[in-house]
Formats: sequence, C-alpha cells, structure tokens
Amino acid sequence: MTLDVPSCLSIANHIRYWDGIHAQDGEDFSHDALLEMMERAMRNGGGLSDKEMWRATRCVRSRYRRAYGKSPLSLNTPIRGTEEPIELQETIADKAAVDLDAWVDARTRLEQLPFGIRLIARKLEKGDPLTREQQARLVHFRQDGKPNPHRMYLINRYRDRRSRGLCVRCGEKNDGFAHCPRCREIFRAFQKRYRRRKGQAWLQTMRVHWRKQGRCSRCGRAPDPGRSKCSSCLAKDREYLRRWRERQTGVYRESSGSAG
Repeated sequence: MTLDVPSCLSIANHIRYWDGIHAQDGEDFSHDALLEMMERAMRNGGGLSDKEMWRATRCVRSRYRRAYGKSPLSLNTPIRGTEEPIELQETIADKAAVDLDAWVDARTRLEQLPFGIRLIARKLEKGDPLTREQQARLVHFRQDGKPNPHRMYLINRYRDRRSRGLCVRCGEKNDGFAHCPRCREIFRAFQKRYRRRKGQAWLQTMRVHWRKQGRCSRCGRAPDPGRSKCSSCLAKDREYLRRWRERQTGVYRESSGSAG
C-alpha cells in the first residue's frame, strides 16, 4: 500500500479552504499536512487510509491554531536583528493610509454574516469565480453597504423555524428534517433540474479557470510536469481509452463474424 499524494493534497486543500487558514499560510499548511501524512505512513508501513489522512490533516490544523493563538501578530512587536529596537508599525511606509480600526470593524462584521456570504468573501479573496447564484446573492445582499432587509428577514425566519422543528419553507410540523415530506420532494425536483441545466455549464467554467491558472483542467489539482492533467486524471483517461478500444474490438469482431 502506497501513499496517494494527490489525495493527500486534495484533503489538505479542502481543510485549508473551509477552516479559514490564512491565505499567506495556505501553501505552508498544505506542505506541513503532507509531511505529517508521510511520517505517519512511514510508521504505518507505507500507506494511509482516507480516515487517517483526514485525522493527520486535522492534527496539523490544531497545531496551526494553537501556534497562531499563542503568538498573535502585533504592530508593537519588536523586530529582531536590528541595532536599535524597532517596532513593526515603524516599518509601514504610510501609516495614515492604513485604517486599522476600519479593517478590524470589517473583519468583525464579516464573521457575523451568514455562511454563504462568508464563502463568497473567501472566493473573492482567492480570486475564484462566483456562480450566477452567488453573484445575484451578493447583489441582493449589498444595499448602501448594509445587509438587505428582506434577505435578513428570510435568514431569521429560517433560523426561527429550524429551532422550533418546523418546515423552513411552509412552516408546518416536521419530522426532524429541514423540510416536510411535500417540500422535500419539491426541493429534490428543483435540485435535479438545476444539476441538469447548470451543472455542466458551471463545470466547464471552472475547467477554463483551472486551465488559465495552470492547474489540472479536469479536477483543479496540480498537474504532472509537462502535462495539463494530474496523475489521477491521466490514469482515468487511460482506463477510459482501454475500455473504448475493447468495445471497438468487440464490435469489429461481431461485424466480421456476421459478414463471414
């Protein structure tokens, strides 16, 4: 059993994206998680299961949070290696142009916003494209720099009905789910139509975005040297080509037998 490096990087990037690892620490976090998995694989005999990969990455995430919490960055932190004691804030070229109070207020307000808006903010920070639904939600959410009152009313109504065990769509008594059986069927039908109409178009958009960034045009991972796809996708393509050739060979044999 060998260690699947693309799967390890995929798990590390997933936790890095969803658990709020700082953008400047993202690559270091992924490398530390990969090294942790390799060390555990060596102790385990050369391989790790998916569950053990997730556990190793979460351990690295815990160490990252403990280290960040114990030594927070401060502008009053003295810089080592200088003849005279110099604080970090003295190295800023134009301190008047940096409104720290406004930045802290914006960061605090962002943490209080709904999860969907925080997800949009993370994608904008990383430069990832937004879906049409996310673009529409961002437009409706913005209103003179304040949350849309109708949108906040819907969010509060959802939370209130969810806490009382009611259907979040119609408000009727529910059996523990977010939607009642009738609304659940309606929602499933909507999801099915959405995947059929929008799924392929959005996947094509993401593949174009990945190709421009030099990533694998199929899954978004780091490609092999000199290739446009990663090793996992190349293996899938080779397997698909092998099956296609087998089908073509079988069809040719059947046609030759019937002709004879």
